[in-house]
This record gives sequence, structure tokens and C-alpha cells, in this order.
Amino acid sequence: MATKIATIDTLNREIRTRLKAGQPNLWSHGNGLCFSLAKNGKATWVFRYTNADGRRRVMTLQAHNDPIGEREHKALELRAIELRDAVKAGRDPLAVAKPKAALATATPVNETFEQAARDYVKTHRADWKSDVHAGQWSRSLEMFVYPKLGKMLPHAISVDDVLAVLNQPHAKRGKKSTFWLTVPETADRTRQRVETVINAAKARALASNDPDTKARWINHHNPASWDILRHMLPKDNSKRGHHEAMPFADVPAFVQELRDRTDIPAKALLLTILCATRTSETRFATWDEIDLENGIWTIPADRMKAAQEHCIPLSTTAIELLKSLHRFQGHKYLFPGKHRHQPIGEMGQLDLLREMRPKQQLTVHGFRSSFRDLMAETTLHPDALVEMCLAHSQRDKTVAAYKRGSAFERRKSIMEQWANYLTVANNNEYNNKWERFIA
Repeated sequence: MATKIATIDTLNREIRTRLKAGQPNLWSHGNGLCFSLAKNGKATWVFRYTNADGRRRVMTLQAHNDPIGEREHKALELRAIELRDAVKAGRDPLAVAKPKAALATATPVNETFEQAARDYVKTHRADWKSDVHAGQWSRSLEMFVYPKLGKMLPHAISVDDVLAVLNQPHAKRGKKSTFWLTVPETADRTRQRVETVINAAKARALASNDPDTKARWINHHNPASWDILRHMLPKDNSKRGHHEAMPFADVPAFVQELRDRTDIPAKALLLTILCATRTSETRFATWDEIDLENGIWTIPADRMKAAQEHCIPLSTTAIELLKSLHRFQGHKYLFPGKHRHQPIGEMGQLDLLREMRPKQQLTVHGFRSSFRDLMAETTLHPDALVEMCLAHSQRDKTVAAYKRGSAFERRKSIMEQWANYLTVANNNEYNNKWERFIA
């Protein structure tokens, strides 16, 4: 985390230097994302591309917020990747965006936060991967945000108002505390959604032709930004990053308990741990993604967080697990749900984890940290390869070199060692087999 903070701090310093110099220009940040400084001093983030007719075009993404936060910059990077893929597919983002731009200029002057949020969901719903995601957006805002912020104007919402949302009383399974401390993952996702809606309202206001509307947002800083709120919320929550991980020393015993079970959630959670995948990647896994003969699980780009295809080398244990699964006729999912043509429920793996370890606030995502911690603390595998196993996007030159070369076999060794660590009862057997990779 320290490296990421240092990187965003460096970026903000560079941008301030450019703003101070006042020289109009475009500075590339990869995948078509550029920082733009106009002659009138206006700073924006844009997407630069060449359309199918060979014309160089520049699409404005948003006004620059100084300082720009890590999450905000990451969202811009992901948006640029989406737009780049659209261009590769023969689409012109500016041509598609024109109707939305027309909508933006028609933003009501006194639009409330709830109206802005509902408009945002309606506009972006078609772009989201699933109806479940859209439902989560709407439910979290309706339950936790609209009662407190719904009737307020977006530009008038303060940091104290956002804190009132996050610190409102909340209870779960008999535990009474604040929303932020009781269900930290849901609370943080809700905070991010508030931040996004306010950013969208600001962008629409700045695109309008009404000077009074624009004036409201001058020098506005998003009150839901994590760069601000991290200094005002309990440190224990921010320190653990909302993903409590089981210590890697405890994972083998837990895996053995899972292997002794026959229910679908247990098998799904076991595959998630063996492959160090995210919950959704396992939940929506289909049989046509699995190549048992060559030991590869290929997850398409539209199911990955970084929007890039991810090929997972399957360990011997993972292959045995997949072969043991019952393949239901007419059902494409590895782990079918109760309803036809639906996968296992969204909370199935987490509910099982909480049932098996009720006294620990563990998350399924935390097993990815367990995997990374084991590799970092006890093995000699390069960090870049471990990050590739986790499908983390990186710009590091070392990672790029691995991608140009054949890193699949080396990643296969990492996943096989992880599976071996989880399932081999005899430590000597494990140590002897992986001696050359053990630190």
C-alpha cells in the first residue's frame, strides 16, 4: 500500500508542476488516457484515440480534481481500457457519447442526490456486467444513503454528512455498532457509490451551459473521497483493508475441512482457494472455460476486474476437484444455484466461511492475501509472477517482460506449490519437493 500511495503522490506532484508551468499540452498515462491542460488553464482527463476513419480524436472523461485520489485515477485507467477495447472493436466512443452529452447539458439545476443517483444507475446499468451488480447499487443507496442524503443537493453534501451515513447505527447477527464497523465491505462500497454519484453530478454540471450551475462546483472536493475520509474513520477498519485474511498457516486445516464436505458452496470455496480467484470469478465459472486436458481455466475479459483475459494454470488438486463435480444437464455453471440457469448465490461462499469460522471476521477475498503472504514470506518466487497469478494489473517492466515471455509454466509451478502446501499432510514431503523454491 505504501508504494501505491507514493505513486499517486508522485503523480499529483507532477501534475501540479505542469499546472504551475501553464504550458498547454497532453501527457499520456497509457491506453489512451491523457492529462490535458488547455490554453485557458482548464485541466481535464481525456481519452485520445484514432477512429476507424483514421481521425485523431480526444474525448473528455472528467475535470481534474486536485489532488486526484488513487481510486479515482484507477477508475480513469479502467475507463480508458474499456474505451480502447471499444475502438479496437470498430466503435467510435465520441459518436456513442453524444446522446449522453446532450442529457448532461439538460441536468436540472436543483437535482437532488437521489435524483442524480437514480439517473446514474439508469444511464450505466446496461454497461454493468450483471443485474446483481445493479441491484447492489440500488439497494445500498436506498437502505443507507437516501434517508440521510437523498433530498440534499449533491454539491451541498459535506464530509460530516457522509460520515453520518457511515457511522449510522447498524446491527448484524446480534452485533450492534456503526454501519462502517459492522459491515465494512458493504459500507466502503456504499461510500464509493456516493463518491461516484457526486463526481457524475459535478461532471454533468460542468458540462452544462448554465454559469450558476457551474459556479456551485468551483473548488469542490468530493466529501466521500477516501483520501479525506481515511483520516476520520476508525483505523482498525482502514488498516485491514476490508478483507480479513486467514493466516496462511491456518489455511491447510481449513482446506481439509472443506475437502471432507460434499455441498456445492464447499466445493466452490475450495476452488476459489486453490486458484486464488475472486468470489465472482468462481461463482460465474462455466464449463466451457475449463480445459481439463491441458489444465487451464480461461476466464474471459468481461468477467475480470482488470478487463483482461486471465488464464489460470490448474494444479493437480484443482483438476481432481473439477473432475469430481457433477455436471448438471443443461446447466453451464460449475456451481449451479437453486434456480435454473443461475449460479450459486452471491453470499454462498462467504456464508459457509462464517459458518465454519464464526468467531473470526474473515472474508473469501482474504484467501488471496493468504496466498500472497505465503509466497512472499516462505518462497523465492518473484513478486511479479505471484501478482500475475492474482491477475493484478501492473505496469512494472519486469511484469511486461514476463508477459512477453512464457511465464505460464512458472505460474503453474506456483499454483502447484500452493495446492501442495494446502493438501500435503507431511511437511517433510512438501519441503523436499519444493526445496529449490523455499526461502
